[in-house]
Amino acid sequence: MTAATTRERLLGVAGDLFYEHGFQAVGIDQVLDRVGITKTAFYKHFESKDDLIVAVLQSRDTQDLNEWLAFVRFKGAQDARRQLAAFFDLLDEWFRKPEFRGCLFLNALTEFPSENDPINKAARAHGDHLARAVTQLAGTAGARDPDALAAQIMLLITGAIASRHRAGDHDAAKTAGGVARVLIDAACADAAA
Repeated sequence: MTAATTRERLLGVAGDLFYEHGFQAVGIDQVLDRVGITKTAFYKHFESKDDLIVAVLQSRDTQDLNEWLAFVRFKGAQDARRQLAAFFDLLDEWFRKPEFRGCLFLNALTEFPSENDPINKAARAHGDHLARAVTQLAGTAGARDPDALAAQIMLLITGAIASRHRAGDHDAAKTAGGVARVLIDAACADAAA
């Protein structure tokens, strides 16, 4: 394996294990056993398990954001309002997958609650990146106050994820999506006129 391949494999395997079992429940030896490398090889790529967790979150941030935006652009065609609502279609599909274990980033915030922790910062960065994308779409959709609409949509996204993960509500995305559509229509009413 090349160094780049080893690093990518570490990120992929660790990300899967962290998502399935939790960050603190997974030991570095589990990751190394799955990847098939030694601790010496691991330390050529990462200084510590925390360093690996930050790298996993950063990698998944980019990957997830690109996938989410591709989905909403496809589902919403050229209509920014439909694209905003499509976030909840995406959530609904995700929530119905048997391997759903909540949001990797929200799980990280739960396990690493200190705002000064680099892991917490990396997890919060994902929410910030998604919020910027939602704000941009809200502006394109003609929202009178794109920041306010984006904040409302982000609250609905986070609440739907929590409702599905903690309470087992399989319809949380549909419920939140219905509320989001009302908010989008109200916020963009002037643009439709």
